[in-house]
Amino acid sequence: MRIAWFRPTDTDAANPLDGTATLIDELRCTHDIDVIVDARAHDFVWQQLQHPWDLCVFELDNTRAHQFIWGYLPNYPGLVLLASLDVANLRIAAYASRAVVVADPGLSDRLKARFPSANVRYAPPFAGHSRPTGADLSRTRADRGADTAATRPVRFAVYDRRARGGRLIERAFERARSAGATFDIVPPEPGPSALERSDVVIAPAWPPLHSPLTSLLAAMAAGKAVITTETDATAEWPAIDPQTWRPRDLAVSDAPIAVTVDPRDEEHSLMLAIRKLSADAALRDQLGRAARAWCEAHATAAQAASAWMAILQEAMSLAPPLRADDASKQFFVDGTELARDLRREFGLGDVYEWPSDPGTRIPDPGSRSSHS
Repeated sequence: MRIAWFRPTDTDAANPLDGTATLIDELRCTHDIDVIVDARAHDFVWQQLQHPWDLCVFELDNTRAHQFIWGYLPNYPGLVLLASLDVANLRIAAYASRAVVVADPGLSDRLKARFPSANVRYAPPFAGHSRPTGADLSRTRADRGADTAATRPVRFAVYDRRARGGRLIERAFERARSAGATFDIVPPEPGPSALERSDVVIAPAWPPLHSPLTSLLAAMAAGKAVITTETDATAEWPAIDPQTWRPRDLAVSDAPIAVTVDPRDEEHSLMLAIRKLSADAALRDQLGRAARAWCEAHATAAQAASAWMAILQEAMSLAPPLRADDASKQFFVDGTELARDLRREFGLGDVYEWPSDPGTRIPDPGSRSSHS
């Protein structure tokens, strides 16, 4: 199957924060996938007319880098890989696609309830390619005579998408320092640098359904001790409660893989977790090793690719969606309007036309029959 995969950047399999890159690598074993980024998207329309792709996949998130995708998503119905509920015009994404794919069961249930006639599919979350663990990096530095974690303060990295969440975490750090904790905070930097330089990662993934698990799983796969929030997505994980330092579920026999804080006591629980993990090297190592082992068993790209293979195959059999009654015309402008006018002037007709009546089934520009 030839697939056009729209995303804001080229895939970077070496970047653990680019989880989708590992998924695309797995799927390329059986599919021909072309990544379409903003700089190359203007060529997509004529290339699609000359040699149509079988299916389009659109990664959507609430960032400026994803905005160019909206010009193509409604005009070439395919699959939407949805990162969170924060995506603007979510109704268009749900109803102008063959199916919406999410990596959170809670988000899947929420979308099905909000858009009952949309096709929503679940594919399990997964970690990107992992870098060497903190312990591995320390041994490498020791071989070069560099500083190790034993001779410097513990380093914390924070990945938090909330607009006001940063201040809450800052207060937790301040309270931990006031209580005698010693640590450094790795400055937030683009790419995987902060993750590689850290010993502990705070990735709240809060509020639920608004933050993807990418950074959290990347940290776990890299063998870092992690602090996150107790949510539906993490409730089944073997985790430690920072208020008691005991497993949250006494019946869980697996080694804890994370420290999860109660959102009703977030700042105080964060402070307790920061104090403990900044001083307890054995616990950090225990959590990091268990987290990496858990990811290797439960959150691999190969496991996600297996679910995606079935979803891709199903998408080919799904009819193009119905055009929503109140869909704004701006979403169905694909940049070919001038070319269409010129074709009509020469009596060549149009390649395809959008139906004038709402509720009419949208013709599929990606199907080969529409270009015959």
